[in-house]
Amino acid sequence: MKKLIIAEKPSLGRNIANALGLKKRGNGYIEGEKYIVSWAFGHLFELSDVDDYFGQKMKWKEVELPFTPRKFKFKLKESKGIAEQFKILKNLMEREDVEGIINCGDADREGQIIIDRIIKESKIKKEVYRLWLPEQTKETIIKEVENIKPDREYIRLAFEGYSRTVMDWLFGINLTRYITLKSGQLMPVGRVLIPVLKFIYDRDIAIEKFVKEKYIQLESECEKDEIKFKLSKSTKYPMKAEKKADSKCEELNSYEGIVLSKENKEIKKQPGRLFSLSKLQSQLSKKNKIDFKGSLEIIQKLYENGYITYPRTNTEYLAVNEKGKVKQLLKVLSKDHNVKFKDSKKIFDDDKVESHSAIIPTMKFPKNNLNGREKIIYETILNRFISNFVAEETITAKVVVTIGVGEEKFKLSGESVVQEGFYRYEPANLENKLPNFIVGDIFKVQFKKILKETNPPRKVSERELSAHLKNPFRKDSDTEEDEYRAMLKGIEIGTEATRTGIIENAKKYEYISQKGSNFSLEPLGQKVVETLDKLNVDLYKTKTVEFSKLLKKVYKGNSTIQETIDLVTGELQKIIGQNIEIPRVYDDSEREIIGICPRCGKNIYENSRGFSCVGYRDTPPCNFTLWKESKYKSIEVKISKTRAKKLIKGEPILVKKIKGKNEKMYSAEFKLEDTGKYVNLKLEKYFPEKE
Repeated sequence: MKKLIIAEKPSLGRNIANALGLKKRGNGYIEGEKYIVSWAFGHLFELSDVDDYFGQKMKWKEVELPFTPRKFKFKLKESKGIAEQFKILKNLMEREDVEGIINCGDADREGQIIIDRIIKESKIKKEVYRLWLPEQTKETIIKEVENIKPDREYIRLAFEGYSRTVMDWLFGINLTRYITLKSGQLMPVGRVLIPVLKFIYDRDIAIEKFVKEKYIQLESECEKDEIKFKLSKSTKYPMKAEKKADSKCEELNSYEGIVLSKENKEIKKQPGRLFSLSKLQSQLSKKNKIDFKGSLEIIQKLYENGYITYPRTNTEYLAVNEKGKVKQLLKVLSKDHNVKFKDSKKIFDDDKVESHSAIIPTMKFPKNNLNGREKIIYETILNRFISNFVAEETITAKVVVTIGVGEEKFKLSGESVVQEGFYRYEPANLENKLPNFIVGDIFKVQFKKILKETNPPRKVSERELSAHLKNPFRKDSDTEEDEYRAMLKGIEIGTEATRTGIIENAKKYEYISQKGSNFSLEPLGQKVVETLDKLNVDLYKTKTVEFSKLLKKVYKGNSTIQETIDLVTGELQKIIGQNIEIPRVYDDSEREIIGICPRCGKNIYENSRGFSCVGYRDTPPCNFTLWKESKYKSIEVKISKTRAKKLIKGEPILVKKIKGKNEKMYSAEFKLEDTGKYVNLKLEKYFPEKE
């Protein structure tokens, strides 16, 4: 008899099959004597649309809101190959020689429910187990296959995952319809998207309203031992107090500077903690200018290739039971690095590990097969791990000098490396070197008035938004213990696994834009926030965190799925029950017509994601939409307004710089192909680009 292992993705399935030595390949699976490995493509099933519950297409205004199904239904996604793969999985589950099924979704709540849903929809009644892989190395896969547990031991994780799925569906479906019907403008919104927009909105409004104010500071450029340094008086004089600044400047310049004291001390430096996903992404954004979306793709790839542990983690600590694994890893690393095991609470702390430990390297090391960014990210993880176990202490010498000018005192400080320690792996940006001051030294000063002006608030950066979502109520006075207590209570917006995707959706909907690592609110995003405010829809940080905490209660067994549904429905009833009327955001007469719908003859207008027929309001609705991000096979094509107008008229568009399989560059002409269900691009002709 055999067990069927269902992996979340083909890449994971292949890794498992290779580790177990399975050789026989079938259609969509790999088989051996004891195991069969097959896979999903992520989610095969999704929650049914509202129309599916009525058995027909419904006008949005005909569906009473809030819409909460008595029983939630799922359906196969319509993406290519999904139905065929589910059929393969179902046939494998039904085989008489298959005695049990092993859920090998990713080691998180989403991975849990992806495979659980496939098994549930198959209606197969066989024993189900869970294969939990913290990393994808051959050794770990073999070990964990021998240690599979009953799937029911992960039931609370599944309950939390299912609760999140239905919660987000209820908020997304109901609020999107409610706001769209009230405003007359399609505005997709969701539980996590709303506070993201609000945070950026508040900052942009603060920047817009900021009024610069000029002020004066007194500074003196000085030099000793051919090393320049600056004395700066902290007082900021408003322009109306310029005479006071003149008087103080004259007073200071009547004295000489004198070194009053000099303090030398050695400081033992501590390395940064191991990485959670958000802290790793923040570091890469700040230091290497790699945006969160780009870093997440590479981090996931490094994990799938077995080089790092499971990355979608919210902690910077390892579990106590991982000490043995760390010792093994250090033994290998000690051949090239001066490292030793440290049994420290700063590294191993079960109280700060919820389900996944910090990201660290595995025993599988890349063999010069990583490209530029892959190498940067892998070495960032490796170097942080080594830094925490470097045998040599890291010591700096800090000098603090107090200088007197009349009755005023100025402090200068400098720092230099005495013993390199972990700085060998994570170099420090130490303060500027100071001259060799001796107590009693006297030197000339020449203070001047320096005209300055106040700076507006900075744009919201990726790092700042990530930190806000991780704990929207964090105070500067919070300790690390405070932060972890908040995390374990669910005081967060989104999760490490979902935040990057939510931000990308906000960009896709054209609610926000990104320049470098900074975000700006776009006009449509501003309209969304202002429309929410007019409709008294308060799903900002306080309310959203309440629902995040509820999900954590479900995971801990202190609440149920039905209680989640009831609370969400109650919140929606409260919002929608106000029935506030607001002016329409757009009047069709004021909007630019992109073209005439080839299906129904009505006008096509631009929205955040594409170009859609206004007939979506009709019964039955016309669902013609040409997406701004379209594809022909693997070729991605951006559809601008100009291109959309041509395609809708039936004219071809020219797309240049397409890389062929032979690495040569091509140009191609595409036309619109409307199947009645889908709007696709059709290749008319292609030709090599001239060199």
